[in-house]
Amino acid sequence: MYNYKKLHKIYFSFLFVWLFGGIFTLWGSELEGSYKTPISLTGLIEPSETLQVQSSIGGRVEAINVKVNQSVVEDQLLLTIENTSQKRQLELSRIQLKINENNVKVSENSIKVNENSIKDMETNLKDIKRRLDDEETLFEQGSSTRSQLEALQLQYDRAVLSLDKTKLGYENAILTLKNAILTLERSKHDFDLSEDALEDTRVKAKIGGIIAAKSIEEGEMISPGSPVFHIIDISQVKIVIQAEQHDLPMIKRGQSVVFVTPSYRDKQFSGYIERVDWIADPETGRFPLHVKANNPGLMLRAGMSAKVYLLSKK
Repeated sequence: MYNYKKLHKIYFSFLFVWLFGGIFTLWGSELEGSYKTPISLTGLIEPSETLQVQSSIGGRVEAINVKVNQSVVEDQLLLTIENTSQKRQLELSRIQLKINENNVKVSENSIKVNENSIKDMETNLKDIKRRLDDEETLFEQGSSTRSQLEALQLQYDRAVLSLDKTKLGYENAILTLKNAILTLERSKHDFDLSEDALEDTRVKAKIGGIIAAKSIEEGEMISPGSPVFHIIDISQVKIVIQAEQHDLPMIKRGQSVVFVTPSYRDKQFSGYIERVDWIADPETGRFPLHVKANNPGLMLRAGMSAKVYLLSKK
């Protein structure tokens, strides 16, 4: 009887050592390296960035250029909305822009013509004035008649009047040029608006990632602000886990972590704590920790569960 009890104790001792020895071996193999695991927590894997793509204008969906689950890059064309009126408006704006550019050139040429005319008239006026002065001297000496003097005086007065008119035309040409430049600037602005309106009919990806869902079909009428695609950037992932307040002294921003997921039992992923919230979750009383990690080979998917081990060096 004594030997039976002794064998019984030896058997349970062996079983205890085998069970817990296996658990510690599994844990150690899961987190092998120069780290130990103070605490481990669980959470769900989420994309690092998500984007709900919306159309800024309404209209009929003319073409859809991507499919669900397709990878896209930033600025890639996703869809086009019927743009007949926008194209027409852009063409009208382009024509008006060319007209106004030509008006500016005409005004600049008019100013140059007036400048040259003023120079020629001023030179001619000086010549007439010199001749008039000589004629006055001759008239005083009795070598010229009054009619000759008055004819030359009339010629001088007409030259002065013509010069004044040309100077006035020059000033008007300057005003015309200024107005033409202002009109040109407005037409450039209108042209840019028309280009923007046409560009709004071409919905592009603001981030690179994967098309997770689409909300429209070709030929469908949509309103401004309508959601059209949902894009996720899964090249990096985030995991929100919650820690007890007594664990916070062991946790800090930038701390390294590793995590495992049932989808890849023999694979271990690395990450770090991006931030620790200052306010506890009112439902659980725990503090959310935000983990960020790379997603090598896009193995990880949104919604996978993960067990995260907060690491500290031995």
